[in-house]
Amino acid sequence: MTRGNMHLGRLCPYADTCPVYNGEVEGLKKPGYLIKNVFCNRGMKGWKNCKRFNLLEENKKVTKTTTPYDAE
Repeated sequence: MTRGNMHLGRLCPYADTCPVYNGEVEGLKKPGYLIKNVFCNRGMKGWKNCKRFNLLEENKKVTKTTTPYDAE
């Protein structure tokens, strides 16, 4: 595996406790399978585009309804 693809296809380290990933958030703008494919299962490429991931990495407040595309 090349260095640039090291995390490609890896699951987000926060997936186990993520209410979005686990289908616990209603009224999402996008279907759950699409959110998982774009943000959660793409490794660092997807994680860096996820608002939840970035907030968690910065030790900032993340609510149950914070989505990958909207920091609420």
